[in-house]
Amino acid sequence: MLHELDVLEARHIADLAADARKVRDRLLGNLREADMGEPQPARGEHNPAGSVELTGVLATEPEFLALREAIAALPRDIREKLWLVTRVGRGNLAVLDWDDAIRTASGLTDDDISIGLLGEPDLHDYLRKGLYVLGVATLPGDAG
Repeated sequence: MLHELDVLEARHIADLAADARKVRDRLLGNLREADMGEPQPARGEHNPAGSVELTGVLATEPEFLALREAIAALPRDIREKLWLVTRVGRGNLAVLDWDDAIRTASGLTDDDISIGLLGEPDLHDYLRKGLYVLGVATLPGDAG
């Protein structure tokens, strides 16, 4: 499923995604939740700013550039696995469906995968959670 190198790359991308998210949050820092016009959900986390598209604005930020370059530098198979790990982390993919999902991911274009990763504001969280669900990392501090 995932090899040690895949896990190390996923952690590296998660760290870069966390840095990019901090920049994104800083850019949206003065935006009040009430200004978003979204009702408070009955349950679960609520981050209305998470759905705001800032890819164009972030494109010149060093943290976002580092994330984009790191993803682009990865071999295709590792990018596919990262994309799949995010789907596991979101709860969109069960671990038991991994082999079918690999076949699906292989049919995606490089742009589909890159956009799927770079356009995800919560990439860091989904990668960490996906690694946890796959049994290759721990969530608290993600140290192991």
